[in-house]
Parts: sequence; C-alpha cells; structure tokens
Amino acid sequence: MAATSSYVARRDPSVRGKFALIMGVAIAVLGYVMMTISSSPTVKGASFLWLPAALQLAAGVWLGPWYGFLAGGLGAYAAGILAYGGWGPQDLIQNLIAGGFANAMLPAILFSLLRVDPTLGAKRPSDVLAGAYRMLILVLVVLGAGMFNKVVPLPGPWSLALPFVALVVGARVLLSGLQLDKRSFVTAIGIAVFICAVSAFIGALGAMYTGKTLVQAIADPGIGWFVGDTVSAILGLYLLPLYPERLRAAGIIK
Repeated sequence: MAATSSYVARRDPSVRGKFALIMGVAIAVLGYVMMTISSSPTVKGASFLWLPAALQLAAGVWLGPWYGFLAGGLGAYAAGILAYGGWGPQDLIQNLIAGGFANAMLPAILFSLLRVDPTLGAKRPSDVLAGAYRMLILVLVVLGAGMFNKVVPLPGPWSLALPFVALVVGARVLLSGLQLDKRSFVTAIGIAVFICAVSAFIGALGAMYTGKTLVQAIADPGIGWFVGDTVSAILGLYLLPLYPERLRAAGIIK
C-alpha cells in the first residue's frame, strides 16, 4: 500500500497535467460548438448556454486551482480562437480570465475553503451511474430548451429563462431520486451561482471593448452570460461524484 501511495505521488504531476490537457481540449471543442451555435448576436463568442462551464467547474474541483485554471482558461481561449479568431484583449478577458479564474479556479478555492465534499455525499455506485445517465438526458433537455429559442425566438427574458426553467424542472424530475448530502449540495449550488456571477461580470468588462458602458454590458451579455453559465455549472455539479475514487487512485485528484 505504501509503495502504491509513493508511486501515485511520484507520477501525480505528470498524470494531472495530462488530464488537465484532456479537459482543456474537451472544453475547447465543446466551447467551439457552443460559440458557433448559440453565440450572442451583439457580443462575439458570448454564448447564452455555456455548457463548458460544467467541465470547467469539474476541472477546478478535481485538479485544483492552477491546473483547473489552465484547463478552463486555455480551453475557453482556444474555443474563441477556433470559433471566431478571438486573440485580442477582449478575448483574453472573456475567455482566459473569466473561464480560467471564475469558472475553474474559483470553485476549486471555494470548495476547499468551505469544506464541501466533492462527491456531494453520493455513496452508492448505482446512484452515481444513474446520475450519469440522467444527467446526460438533462443536458439534452436544457440544450434543447436553449436551441428552441433559435427556432422560435422568444421575447427578452423568456429566451434567457427557458433553459433555467428546463434545468429546474428537469432536475426535479430526473435527479430527485439521487441520494446526496444536502449540506454539501446546497453549498455547492451557492458556489456555482457565485462563480457564474463573477464570470458574467468579467465578461461584461470584456464587452466594454465593443464600446458599451458597464451598465449596457451587464445587461447584454452579462445577464444572459450569468444564466447560461449557471445552468451549465449546476450540471457540472453532477459530474463531480462520478469517478472520484478512480481519479484519486490514478493520482489525478488528491
């Protein structure tokens, strides 16, 4: 056992770095898709439904603040480059900083400070496996709600609220049977909402490069950014309990 622990400790930096790279590539690919199909009409690359926030949150909690920042920030920055050639200061703020710091590094820090159990209290493998399947269905439902607005444009707040309503109702129906620790889960929800508010504010600061005032930038894309990130980050919470023991045994998480 001691030899195994020593082996894991020695290989840990390399394995975690490779896993961070894998997460970063996944974030970049998914981010490219979301920026392409659900980009804000007024701010390039700002997506009303940012599903990579789920992976960014998981990367931060699993890998820690710095590896999480690299995976979440560089992944989002690469997505912007692929989607619309975004290299400039606005893209650094909205993708690298918002994606790396707010969406990935901040949850890692807050989970540690507030002593939130990353497994959210899930104890039975059957619950976790069931959660994985149900979460996949929930992602499709939320994504469908977001895409519905592309087909049938809804007025103002309804276009932003529809994915959130789909998340709340879908989570109630699909995930109600999961056995989770309420204290950890409620705290994790609060963290997800907070980090998404920070991310949206940073995104609004970046949008000021388009000539908007701060108030205008908070209104658009800030509000939509916050709603889209929050929906996706809450989905990310259901990723956390899936493979903690395997990831820990591999030296990826501590």
